[in-house]
Amino acid sequence: MRIGAAFFDFDLTLGHMSPSHFAVYAQAAREYGLDVDEETLRARPLDDAWDRWMTPLGAVHLAESASEAAFREVRIAIAADRLRAALGDERAASEATAIRRAGERIADLEGEARFYRLYDDALPCLRRLSEAGVRCVIVSNHVWRLPEIVDDLGAGAYLAGTITSARVGARKPHPRIFEAALAVSAVPPEATVMVGDSVSADVRGAERLGMHALLLDRGGKATPPADVRVIRSLDEVPLDWPPPQPSGAAS
Repeated sequence: MRIGAAFFDFDLTLGHMSPSHFAVYAQAAREYGLDVDEETLRARPLDDAWDRWMTPLGAVHLAESASEAAFREVRIAIAADRLRAALGDERAASEATAIRRAGERIADLEGEARFYRLYDDALPCLRRLSEAGVRCVIVSNHVWRLPEIVDDLGAGAYLAGTITSARVGARKPHPRIFEAALAVSAVPPEATVMVGDSVSADVRGAERLGMHALLLDRGGKATPPADVRVIRSLDEVPLDWPPPQPSGAAS
């Protein structure tokens, strides 16, 4: 079957922050006199920030996504909470104003394209697929300004749209974000493939709606379930499903 649409995660799939997300946190903290290092920040998983919005299908934050200003407050609160945890209760209690200011700075820096880079295989993949008539859509748990970031990085010309959880009000694996992408692509789920680096968010989330999925494992270190198809590069995203088996594979 010919693929009609390809959905892509952004972070660690098409692109990444440079310097790292936590380096940006540390930079902003230092601007306000807060001594926080990347290692301490990294010790706490990113996704736990969304626990308060969690549902059985994934995080939902519709009210907080009503406007860019409303979502900015969410990002400020998440950043401030992470900074408080890194500083410790005693230090954080005396630095409330600095923490708030640093949180505001982080929320702004996260939306600047200068902190993002595309992987070398991203644009060639998007170009190849779009020239073949495949509708490419980004589907990402990301910040409000992701569409503008993607355009600034030069990928917008190859995309039918960019769907970010910040604007949809739901995070993968919740069906709502995939449904928004399907509406943009106008391609049925059975002719759509999702590409991302998370089994739970990308692969299982897409499969729940009847889409196909590929796990991108750039480092070759993932140990996914046996039924998950794995690729090492975006060069391997196929035009047909099921994709051809590697040379020498059992028929």
